[in-house]
Amino acid sequence: MKMLGRAAYVLFVTATLFGFWLLLVGTNAGLEEICGAVAAAIGAVAAVAVRKSGLLDARPDPKLLAKTAKVPLEIVVEFWWVTAALFRGRRPHGGYLATPFEAGGNDPGSRGRRAIAGIADTISPNVMFVDADCERDLALRHALDLDHASKDVP
Repeated sequence: MKMLGRAAYVLFVTATLFGFWLLLVGTNAGLEEICGAVAAAIGAVAAVAVRKSGLLDARPDPKLLAKTAKVPLEIVVEFWWVTAALFRGRRPHGGYLATPFEAGGNDPGSRGRRAIAGIADTISPNVMFVDADCERDLALRHALDLDHASKDVP
């Protein structure tokens, strides 16, 4: 059964990568399809190697997923502030922020928390999640406009 599961995973990843290739290329010429199939196969082998090494061992935190519901509103608000600053002709003062964040340790739950928080925080146009400091429980973030950056990590 384990072999069947791995084969299904390889087929799923290969089909997904091949479909994404065709979407990006925008044509169905024969040579492009062959190149896409080769690239998808290489990507599937890499995905199996990464999965087997345990690097993808992360468990998402349901509480944190619920907190990401406010992200669409943050996108609109931060887009407004960045756009307003550009149209006013004022140069926003950007910089780095050290924000309290429960980074956790090396367990799957903590890795999942850091991954979700990093993705959710980077989606907005003003703030980019740079790194999580597990020893001091801080998130290092970069903001284009420090005056209007969100004060917490989702």
